Parts: sequence; structure tokens; C-alpha cells
Amino acid sequence: MNVHHPDPVADSKTVIDASPRRRGWRIPVPGTATPFLAPLLFAVIAGIDSLGTSIAFAALIFAGPLAAGFGMGVGVILLSSIVMALWIALRSRYPSSIGQVQEASIAILATAIAAATIQLEFRPDEVKVATAFAVLGSSAMVTGAVFWLFGLCRFGRLVRFMPYPVVAGFLAGSGWLLIQGAVMMIVGDQSLVDLFVRHDGQQALANLYVAVVFAVVMIFCLRRSTSPLTMPLVLLGGGVLFYAMLAVMGVESEQARALQWLPAMPSGQGFALPHPVDVLKSADWSVVLDAAPAITSVALLGMIGLLLNTSGLEVATRQEIDADAELRTTGIANIVAGGFGGAPGYTGLSMTLLANRMGATARSVGIATAVVLALMLPFAGELAGAMPTFVAAGLMNALGVELIHDWLWRTRSQLPRIEWLVVVAIPLGMAAFGFMGGMALGLGLSLVTFVYNYARLSVIRVNASLRERKSSIDRPPAENSLIELEGEQVQVLELQEFLFFGTAEQVVEAIRKRLQDRSRLSLRFVVIDFRRVSGMDAAAAATFTKIRNLLAGNGVELVFSGLSPDIEQALARNGIDFSSDPSIGRERDLDHALERCEERLIAAIAREETWQDIEDYFVQTIGPSARLKDLVASMEEIRLQPGDRFIRAGEPGDDLFLLWTGRAKVEAVLGNGKRLRLRTVKPGVVLGEIAIYRGGPRTADVVAEVPSTVYRLARRQLRYLEQADPELALLVHRLCATTLAERLTIANRVVQSLHE
Repeated sequence: MNVHHPDPVADSKTVIDASPRRRGWRIPVPGTATPFLAPLLFAVIAGIDSLGTSIAFAALIFAGPLAAGFGMGVGVILLSSIVMALWIALRSRYPSSIGQVQEASIAILATAIAAATIQLEFRPDEVKVATAFAVLGSSAMVTGAVFWLFGLCRFGRLVRFMPYPVVAGFLAGSGWLLIQGAVMMIVGDQSLVDLFVRHDGQQALANLYVAVVFAVVMIFCLRRSTSPLTMPLVLLGGGVLFYAMLAVMGVESEQARALQWLPAMPSGQGFALPHPVDVLKSADWSVVLDAAPAITSVALLGMIGLLLNTSGLEVATRQEIDADAELRTTGIANIVAGGFGGAPGYTGLSMTLLANRMGATARSVGIATAVVLALMLPFAGELAGAMPTFVAAGLMNALGVELIHDWLWRTRSQLPRIEWLVVVAIPLGMAAFGFMGGMALGLGLSLVTFVYNYARLSVIRVNASLRERKSSIDRPPAENSLIELEGEQVQVLELQEFLFFGTAEQVVEAIRKRLQDRSRLSLRFVVIDFRRVSGMDAAAAATFTKIRNLLAGNGVELVFSGLSPDIEQALARNGIDFSSDPSIGRERDLDHALERCEERLIAAIAREETWQDIEDYFVQTIGPSARLKDLVASMEEIRLQPGDRFIRAGEPGDDLFLLWTGRAKVEAVLGNGKRLRLRTVKPGVVLGEIAIYRGGPRTADVVAEVPSTVYRLARRQLRYLEQADPELALLVHRLCATTLAERLTIANRVVQSLHE
């Protein structure tokens, strides 16, 4: 096991391992060995690490009623590590990847196996042990199948959508399960009263105290030292000190087992592995099926750990790694390990980085690790029987504390408080309601947190009136003034993002607030634009029926725009009648919806003809002047037929135009040759005022849509008037300035509405 405290200042970059087992602590190594010696040196360190954790994992699972399977448990977990290390070394896209069995998975499976053992209380020991191996093997095979299928379908990125607080909470909960399992490893199923009253209970308490002290020493050493040899030396030191104490006290091994200082198993059991056929025949598969939720969670949590480790490895090595290929490779390794009752695992980031820092960067490092583990495998039973109980329990306690520290304590400064409370709730839920209860609580709280946070995001991009959000129609000053006065009767809501029951209520509140605002003109229209809405659920669609009823009761017309086919169908299914409801309108885009409201406002206001002739138009636009007849005389009258272009893109901007009658459109030619209509021009609108000042080519065409009349003033004519008749030229400049000022005012309102 390779657990080291992260040292953010040890190097220029701190690598964080997000896997449930190795958190990727920086491990400075004072120099690298030769290319031939480095893999061997690393393999020895990794072998001691894996052997220690395999014994501890087996002791966690095969305790009490399952003690008969302890020796085989050590062997099968060690064999799983061999398969992981060898296959991942041969097939991984990153050559020096080191595959390992992960302790978070073991913590979850230990809880599931303990629950299964309770169901098998009166069954023979061989059934209990076979069922335990069946749960382990099924978990590895399901994990492998999920890995392989997700990798095959290239769904690796989807797993990263799992909420981070849930992942952190599960890992912190795994730490709690490890600590809980370590305690149960020593005290068994004795009650609190038995621990203080019975002699064997007091002995268990004393053993637990020693295990806690050993865990504290181990954590202290790991936090004080960054050497990769720290963990193996602490484990070996604990074992040597234990046997030295036995020698001094004159205590035999069998007596030590009676005192629960050593595992309760025959010391000469030898090497043994569960036979797959015996497991298939003897296991109670109905009990294994009951563990399916835990097995599924192990697979999902393992996949998240693998993908996060792969990302961390990419950052640390500055190499791109195919995450889906890693899923497929690791999936096959887990399927093979599960075939003989093995445990699930995947690439460990910290051990892989340690191999790199020691100069072992080829596939040989993983192969050498597998070889060293294989040499230890025949002696797994004897080594397991010789490991003191307090060492295994202390190791589990240390691993559990590290997981809780890294995923519960450290995340308090990384997450918002409400999300961190989700992390806290999961281990608390596991402690109070068991693993599945904690998992359900975490997922539920995460969902509530997501809904709460997402509901706080505004789905209303713009909330404005027709004064700020005008259509693209160029109107004469008189109509613009009318819209300026009456535009508050139209509320324009531009929506965005995904709408659901929490965010759709924002639209209701915005409309209700506007209806209740007595300081403004009463509403006549509400325009809701969906162009930037990605989708909505049924509850949100039903909300718009409530909006329709609210507005219809106040005599307000509701106009929808920018509806996608899916959203339109959802609204129709929830009672929005686009075909026959007079209180509902529909336009293909926001511009046409605004034009609809503008025309309705203008048509509803009784007024006299805006102007009688062109001189009257100039009086209303630039003010009275005795020279207005001369201004008209200086301009050329041009009659146009539909389709005539009186302004062409690319030509010099040498003319000023006034559309007097008819209607025109401004359009641009796209790269594919299609023409795009930019805006519509109504009578009384001046065109070309910018180009006549700054020159340059025209940027768009202006085409008559119906028989029209325009008045044109050429630039050279304006230059002549500036020399020969400055008073008349001043009227032209005043006309241009008035037009520019009005357009600038409209543009400023639009910009202001977008920033509010």
C-alpha cells in the first residue's frame, strides 16, 4: 500500500488522484535507478504493498463466520492484483500503468458480504465462504462488463456527469466502512456490554486499542515522510516488533491466536484458491442477487475512479490517453479476475507516478510487479496467518482515515457549503442506515441540491418592453415616437437554457409582477421567445398553460416565438391551442413577433395622417423652414417597381435616399448565394446617411418590394450645396443627424435591456 500525504510545494505541480484507493500523492524519489534495476526495485515495493493490503482486505471480508476462507481470500485478492498488473501492463495505452485492487470497492463489498452472511447464519461454512467468493467474483465480472461496454460504446465521458459531491461522499463513506470493518475484524459481533463485562470482550478492546495506536503511528509516519518505502517499513516494523514481544514474553503462536493477536486460522494451511466450480455449486445465488445494488455501485464508482485517474495521468505526464481504450482493457482484466472469485480493480495513479519517478516507464514495470506478486502467491496463506491482527486492522483504519480526510475534511474548502453537506450526509447515512441507505440519501440530497442550484439560475435572458426591443423594421420618426409612447404595453421575455418545474416559475413571477405594476401602462401583449431554450419537461409546459390563463383573464394576448417542433408539441399536449385560441399567437421568430405587436399598437391608435406631403414630412422631422421647398427641389424623385434595387452592396455610398411611398427590404447575399432579409423599410425612412459621411462601399442591397417612390440626394450635390447654399446644406445635415440620433437611441435601449 502506498499512502503518502500530499505535498503541494514539493514540485511545481501537485497531482491529485481521484480514485477511491490511491489519491495520487506526490512522491519525491531522490534519484532514479538504472533502466534495468528500476522496474525490479519498484516491483519489490509494489509487491510488499499489495501483499499487505491483500491480507488486510481478506481479514476485513473473511472474519468471524467466514474465517475458514481467510487464506483463500488472501490468495484470490493477491491473484486479482497479479491479473490487473499483468494485463494492464500489456494492453494499457500508457505503458507503465500499474493495476491494483481498490480499497473503496473492498469496503463496499465487505459490507454486502457481511449482510449476506447474516442471511446464511444457519448454513454450513462452505456455503458462506462460497457465497462470499461469489459476491466478490460477480462484482469483478459486472465491473469488467460495464467497463468494457462503456468503453466499446465510447461512453467514457458520460460517467463524469456523476455529481462530484456524491463521488466524494461515497469515497468518504468507503473510509467509514473501512474503519467500521476494521473494528468488527477485532471485536466481532460482541455487544457493547460484552466488551466491558466479558473477559474476551476486554481482550478485544485491548486489541482494538493497539490497532488504533498502530494506525495513528502509521498515519504520522506517512505524513512526516514522503519516501515510498515508508508504508512497507511501517508494516514490517510492526510485524518485527510483535514477534519480538512474543519472544520476550514467551508466548507461542497458538496462544497468540487464542488471544486474537493473530488470525484465527491454521498456520500451516498453505496455498489454496477457491475452485470456480465449487463456488458455482455451493454459493447461495439468491443471496448474491440481494447484493446487486452494492455490486452495481462498485462498478459505477470504479468507473469514475478509473476515468478520473486517467485524467490525472494525462495532466501529470502531459500525454493524451484514450479513456475508452483504458475502460476496455481494464474491463477484460476484471472479467478474468472475477472468473476465479477475484476482486475488482483498475489503474492506480499514485503507484503509476511512483514508477515513473523511479525511472520505470516501460511495460516491463507492470510485468515485473506481476512476477514479484506471483512469487509471493504460493506463500500467501502462511504470510496471512503470520500477520498480526492489529497490523491488518491498523492498516484498514489508516486507509479509512485517509479517505475521510481527503474526501470529507479537505473538500470543505473546495465545495460550497450546501454541496459539502451532501458529502457529510453520505457517510453519516451509511453509519445510520447502512451502505444502501447512505447511497440513497446522498443521491437524493444531490438531486435536491441540483434542483435548488439550477432553479436559482435565471432562465430569463431579457425582460424588456417594446421600447427597448424593437423589430427590424425601419419606421419613420412618427411611428417610432408612437412606439416609444405605447411600447410599455408589450412585455418581451427572451428565455434561455433548459426549462423545468423549478425554473419555469420564474417566467410566471416576471409576468405577474408586470401585471401588478400600476406605475406603467397596462399590458396588451406578452411575447415569450424560445429561440435559446434547449428543451423543457412536462411540468414546465404545464406552467405555460397557467401563464395563458393568467393573461387571458387580464385581456392580454400571449405570443410565442422561436418554438422548436418538440417544444411546440409539448405545449400543445399541455393545453396550448395555437390554432383556435384567440388569446394565443405564434410567430416563427422574435422579430416577427415584435413586428406583430408594433403593427397592432399602431393600428389601434386613432390618429390623423402623419403627413400630407413631403414638405410636411420635413416639418415634422427637422422643423419648419422657409427653404423646405428648395430642399425638395434639390432631390431627385425616382419611381421603382417591385424588385428594383436602388442601393447595391459593394457600390460606393454616394447617395442619400428617402423612401417616400411603398415598402423596401434590406438584404445581404450569403456565401452560398442565398439572400438573407435583414430588415424592412417603411415610408418616411432615410437610408444611406452613414455612407454619405464616411464613404466606402455599401454593405447590403435595398430592394423595392412594392411599387415605391424614393427621393435621392447625391453626395456631389450635398458638397455643392455646402459651398453654394450653406443654409440648404444645413437642412440636409439636420435630417441625417436626426435619423442617426433616433437610431442610436433605439440601439442604446437594446444594449441596456441586454445588460439588465
